[in-house]
Amino acid sequence: MWQKILRRIKKGPIEFAQRIIEKAIIGPIKYKKGQGYNAPKYWHDRFTKYGLSLRGSCNEGLTEEENKKLYANEKRVFDDLVRVKKVNFRQMRVLEIGCGTGYYTEVLRQLGVKKYLGIDITDVLFQKLKKKFPQFKFLRKDITSDKITGKFDLVIMIRVVGNIVEESSLSFAMANVKSCLAPNGLLILSPIYRKSRKHLFYAREWSLWDIKQRFVGYCFTESIPSRNGQIFIIEKSQS
Repeated sequence: MWQKILRRIKKGPIEFAQRIIEKAIIGPIKYKKGQGYNAPKYWHDRFTKYGLSLRGSCNEGLTEEENKKLYANEKRVFDDLVRVKKVNFRQMRVLEIGCGTGYYTEVLRQLGVKKYLGIDITDVLFQKLKKKFPQFKFLRKDITSDKITGKFDLVIMIRVVGNIVEESSLSFAMANVKSCLAPNGLLILSPIYRKSRKHLFYAREWSLWDIKQRFVGYCFTESIPSRNGQIFIIEKSQS
């Protein structure tokens, strides 16, 4: 990790220092809200700044090509996970939580998904996404406060849970997901870590224990390393 940080400092010391100031000082002041942060405003501003660039949804300290490589590696793990589970995308009603720049929206389209709803905390990119995916639906919803209606056979929540920073918000979000999962429905979730800890003002690492205590009675697949965390599938029973 330290080697990566040193490489970034050498590559652009001024830009690196500016990001540190933004994340450690300016951001927490600008977006502070109670014990957490003003997530709708933060992500609206970030996606407005970067548009469909992966720097908006991934690591803004890296180049677009570097972010593409991160996503490509993550997608290979995702492909392995759903292949083992034999997920039939063509037959499923799919909900993607945190569709962001539409990276996994495109992945799901290529996998043959027909019934798709993408939700995000900000609609700043929806006009572009609707133009790119006219067959899909998009709604502005905050999974931590807005009730999700409907039933879905598959819920995708990748690189979203780490931007939920409060215990109460995580509990609401997970209860929200459970309420809209159809019998035998699947939730693909990442990233999850060994230990729970606060990271940045807009980021928190949640542990598997944090998730399991909110999904008592659900079946968990073996987790697979994905980027710097773990990815797995949670399955709802028939009853």
